[in-house]
Parts: sequence; C-alpha cells; structure tokens
Amino acid sequence: MKKRAFFISVFAFLLLACGQSKNVSPRETAAAPDTLTIKVGAEPGCVEVADLNNDKLPDLVVTSQSDSNVTILLGKGKAKFTEADGSPFPAGHNANDVAIGDFDKDGNADLAFANHERKYITVLLGDGAGGFKAAAGSPVPLGGTPHVHGIAAGDFNGDGRLDLVADSWGNDQVEVLFGDSQTLFRTPGIFVKVGKRPYQRHRAGDLDGDGHDDIVTTNLESNNASILLADGKGGFKEPAGSPFSCGDNPFGLAIGDVNADGKPDLAIVNSPGSMAQGRGKNGMTVLLGDGAGAFTMMKGSPFDAGKIPNRIAIGDVNGDGVNDIVSSDNDSDEIYLFLMGANGGLLSAAPVTVGRHPKGVAIADLNGDKKSEIIVCNTLDNNIQIILGK
Repeated sequence: MKKRAFFISVFAFLLLACGQSKNVSPRETAAAPDTLTIKVGAEPGCVEVADLNNDKLPDLVVTSQSDSNVTILLGKGKAKFTEADGSPFPAGHNANDVAIGDFDKDGNADLAFANHERKYITVLLGDGAGGFKAAAGSPVPLGGTPHVHGIAAGDFNGDGRLDLVADSWGNDQVEVLFGDSQTLFRTPGIFVKVGKRPYQRHRAGDLDGDGHDDIVTTNLESNNASILLADGKGGFKEPAGSPFSCGDNPFGLAIGDVNADGKPDLAIVNSPGSMAQGRGKNGMTVLLGDGAGAFTMMKGSPFDAGKIPNRIAIGDVNGDGVNDIVSSDNDSDEIYLFLMGANGGLLSAAPVTVGRHPKGVAIADLNGDKKSEIIVCNTLDNNIQIILGK
C-alpha cells in the first residue's frame, strides 16, 4: 500500500506519554501540529541552536548552501525570532556544517563552518549581541584530502580551549586543530586514522565519562562508526570493538541519551541514496553506549527513515523525559519522528510531512514549556519550519 503523508497528532503524543503506545497508530491520525515558517537564505542545509546574544534564550544558526551565507535568528521567547542586525553573514563557500563554541574565550558564542569542496574552514567571532565577523586568519587552511565536509568542536587536550575536528575522508582520517591563544587554531593539525571514508559527519562529546571530549565518525564505505577517545593530552585511542557496525552507508550522526540511562548513545542515518553507488539498506540505526566508549546496536536497527535519510537530531519532543530522534528524508517532503522509551526501545516511528526536500534538523525547547520543538531546513522552499512541541 502506498505510504500516506500525515502529521503526528497531539492526541497520539498524549497517549505515548501515558505509556499507551501499543494502541496508537500514527498513520491513522490527521490532526496537524502548529507550525511556523521563517524565510532564510538560498537552499538552507544546516540548522543549530545556541544562545548567541547572552540573553538565555535559544537562537538559530541556519546555513545557506547556494549563497554561502549564514542567517542568524535571535530568539524573543515563545518560539518567536528576529533576524540579527547585519544578517546574513558570509560563511565561506558552500557552508555544509557548523560548529558552535567560544573559540576566543571572550564569553561569546562563535561559529566555525566546513566549506564543502574547499580545503579550509571559515571562523566567525561573535560580538555577544548576535553579530559576527571573520576571525583573523580566516578562512583557516586544512591539510586534509580532498576537501572538507563536516566539523565539530570540543576540548580534546584538556587545556580549556576549544579545538576543532574536520574530516580528511580521502585518506580515511580526521584532522584535529588544537585551540591556540595566539592564532586561535594551530595549523597544520594532527591526523588520526578512522574507518573507510569518513565522508560526511563526525561529532564530539564525552563518550566515556572522563571529562574529556571524544570524537565519533561515520565511515561510509566500511559501514561502521569509529570512536576516538581523547586522553586529555592531545592523544586518541579507540576502545575495544571500535569501529562499531552501524548498518549500510552511515551518514548523518547525532550524540545523545535515548534510553534515559545517563549514558551517551548514537543515532545514525543509513543513506545509500546519498552516494552514487546506491547500495545497501537505508534507515536509521541506534547504537546504545555503555558509558565507557563501547556501543551495541539497538534491536530492530536500522529503522525505516525514507528514501534518502540525510541529517539527524536528538531531543525530548513529547516531554516525557526521554530523548527522541528526528531524521530528514532529502528525497521527499517528510521527516521521520522516532519516539523512544526509557527501556531502550522504540515506542513509535512515523513520517511527518514538512516542506520540500528537508535537510538539516534540530530539536530544542524554543518556548520554555519543557517540550522541544522540531526545526527543519526545507531546501527547496528557502525556509525553516518550526513544529511546536505538544
């Protein structure tokens, strides 16, 4: 039977929150949640959430692939936004990914962009009011091959300054640029071996609970994820079992606790359609973490996530205290919502109709009601869509 497009209803959310998910069939629901749309630049591809002007309200960072800009939307509370003065800001050629952090230690959030098809990253320093300007020495040259796709930030060497990691997928490595008080980032970086073709995404977070940020990559051609545990001195090692199997053609990646055990897990999209070879099974795979850097695949993975799953985010959509997962299907007008349970199981999974060719996704509480909103980049509509949590 042909799949019907639909919206997740508020009624279904309430039943799930009450533990009655077995009787809920999201495909039979029809009530549309409240949504907001905001025009941004040409072909928005990535959206992230952070407090950019120090007012304790969430703001939005939206990259535009076609015009090489970034739109800054400052939160006004109740999921309302206004564009920052001077926005959009130049973000370098085809800003494909963004890392957010205080790189110059002035107390304000800064931005670093992976410039697709180029061997450099663009760094913008924030003024604490929502404005940004290019850092001295930006764009920052990379030594990786052949060009950059993704970027992530973390303190890997324990010196209190944020570092950056970018992919060098042509030689199955990542490049780490350590933060520096004089030059912002030391170049050239150091190179660390991972799995075969870490083509698109890597992320940073403390995966083993030692207080140091670690690195995880998805390796497109070896169908696994590499875990690089930082020693806090600038070195890295893989835990036993790494790289961990995570389904065919792993692509987008998010880190977060999806089974409420207090340990970071991984949500990964499997996207054979994103590469010319088009082989393997698409979907969404969950790797459950043990808190020491090891991961096991959740039963049932990979889960259906559309024709070309692309990007992914983790957050508590229905306010039940357990983080959920959202992935985008770049070949349709749908995202996929996976409601997770505290026992590590999947309560419900279903597509949600959005704008044309969704790509970047994020989950955050934008109106302070303890239930997170879903933010989606609709690339062909040149807007972002905010689905209000219920």
